Amino acid sequence: MGSHLRDSPPPVALTTEIRWALLRAFGPPEEPFPDSVDGPGAAGVAADLGVVERIGARVSSSLLVAELGREVACQLAVSRLQVLAGVRRLCDLIPELASAAAASAIPIVLLKFAALHAGGYVAEGSRAAGDVDVLVRERDAERAAEILIGRGFRVAEMTMADHHLPPLQDGQGRVVELHTRLPGLRRPESRRFAGFEALEAAGGLEPAPGLGRGCHLLRRDPMVAHVVAHGLVHHGGADDYPVTRMLADVIDRLPGDRRTSGMGALEWIADDVPRSDLEAVLGLCDALEKGDLDGLDAGGDTRREGALLRRVLAGSLDPDYRSSLVVGHLLRPLTDEPRWRKFLKMVRYSAFPSDAQLAVRFGLPSARLVDGRLRLAHAMRLARQLPRLARAALRVAWSRTWAFFRAHSLAR
Repeated sequence: MGSHLRDSPPPVALTTEIRWALLRAFGPPEEPFPDSVDGPGAAGVAADLGVVERIGARVSSSLLVAELGREVACQLAVSRLQVLAGVRRLCDLIPELASAAAASAIPIVLLKFAALHAGGYVAEGSRAAGDVDVLVRERDAERAAEILIGRGFRVAEMTMADHHLPPLQDGQGRVVELHTRLPGLRRPESRRFAGFEALEAAGGLEPAPGLGRGCHLLRRDPMVAHVVAHGLVHHGGADDYPVTRMLADVIDRLPGDRRTSGMGALEWIADDVPRSDLEAVLGLCDALEKGDLDGLDAGGDTRREGALLRRVLAGSLDPDYRSSLVVGHLLRPLTDEPRWRKFLKMVRYSAFPSDAQLAVRFGLPSARLVDGRLRLAHAMRLARQLPRLARAALRVAWSRTWAFFRAHSLAR
């Protein structure tokens, strides 16, 4: 297993606006910013990095007005309020799920946003979320889905992933995903990704505060492991899940010296995330929280942290590099089955989607509305993306060839 940071992202200058967005999202929130800032530009960078709501929750409105101007500060406030409205609906759903599951004797584990909220680790309105993710025992998954359908949820028209059932949505637009396994997490010597039973047997669960005996959270080490595997490997900047969200989740879940407190996560993800990559994530989180951006360019012990930061920035701000991440993700999917089989599934999903998948991609309410014209439109969209994907494939091939020869030359 190689490092997920071995590719060479294009250089991204740490402009004043990028520095402002990073420091306001992760650094000391009330520390004065030393330079004047282009308000619209800084807000645009914050949006590209996916940290607008985090900045709005951490930084006082008076300081934002002083640094960005009243109009831009008001726009950030509105964006945060929109996120807050959405996540409050999801927060209200969490105790409803816990109660329904307990009534049917189905134990559940809250994941991602739901876990951070229930555990009290995240400030209200500081993190966007599109759904509530829940882990259930594999034998309970279908029954849990039937219970939710009986409560007014409907199956979204999407195919089932390897590790979760199709999303379920209710009349308020609230979405639940029922997971059966957690990609990237496995016990030592285990080939399969960990499910409820494996986590319970390993002592990896703890009660969710105030939600009854049947509702659990992951303990600290497996929770951090899941955050890192999900953000760095499962998504990795190749889609709409920003890597900055992973960094924020680690910072919120692990206060203090993360290089010490966070390394216990390694035993859960060692098969898919090298030790050096986990150290880079934890080190970058420490540096961002301190506001030490200059130290990341100093080389030495911070070389990998700097590489991760460049990857985060280029993946959000450089469309060509983002395409190369998509290709790399296609070539190296996170899976516990043979990679060639997973690769073929992903190619088939991209090039030959089902009617239901096309309906979701084009925002149609039903797969019955998909016709030949829509399939032609999908083919034309794919064809327009091919040049960029080809350049990305060449970039991936070159970076891996360079890394191979460099490793062998150093070995000599």
